[in-house]
Amino acid sequence: MILNDFKGFSLYEKWFFSVFMCLQLFVFVLPLWVGEAQGIGMEGVLNLIASISGVACVFMAAKGRISTYFFGIIQVCTYGYLSFKAHFMGEVGMQAVFLIFQFIGFAVWIRHMKKDSSATEMFVKEVDARGLTAKTWMITVVTTLIIYFGLVMLLHALTGDFYAQHPWVDGASTALSIVGQILMTLRFKEQWFFWIAVNVISIILWGQAFYDAIQTHAISYGAVAMILMWLAFLINSIYGYIQWRQNQQRQLESLNTHV
Repeated sequence: MILNDFKGFSLYEKWFFSVFMCLQLFVFVLPLWVGEAQGIGMEGVLNLIASISGVACVFMAAKGRISTYFFGIIQVCTYGYLSFKAHFMGEVGMQAVFLIFQFIGFAVWIRHMKKDSSATEMFVKEVDARGLTAKTWMITVVTTLIIYFGLVMLLHALTGDFYAQHPWVDGASTALSIVGQILMTLRFKEQWFFWIAVNVISIILWGQAFYDAIQTHAISYGAVAMILMWLAFLINSIYGYIQWRQNQQRQLESLNTHV
């Protein structure tokens, strides 16, 4: 199943996937080139695993491929640990929730798979996409706000900078991610609007971590890897929305043909 999901890619998709994988490997070996071999340790390895599995996860999600959940399990475990080390506690809690959603999402998607019309191989499948209505949009927005303010109150209640360094920003990223994950599990294409917002916020968070390291005359290669990973996610989210909108359109056209 996992190997089959790597088939049926366009030229752009092959280049996108390859370039960002190479960038992650470059950041991983960069400390060796600049004479800072100590920069590659267990945390560096976890950064590499989180970045590569993360790119593969969101790339497969944009294509509607079921293997997104396999790579998702690897990514949430490693990224959750790295977020804990960086004191982004909202991110840590989010990864725990995401881990549960990987199994739920797989169970839901596996029942709604169809042949990928963009692939020549018959065994390459993508998930059926659908869209939010005005009513479900309203429910989604209200739910997001409730989760957001609830998380901010929780993060403020936790004492000490160790637990919550950026409660308002961290809470926004977590709330948007939870709702985005729910929409993804339920196969709504509007999930990508939430992921775009999450990606921008995450780039800001890790950019701040990189800036803080620079102020102490150090270079955080892990922060660089995370910034590149979230940049890849941002580009992929825009592309993912386009893909899922086309997917839904093909589904509607197919239904109209059979009516």
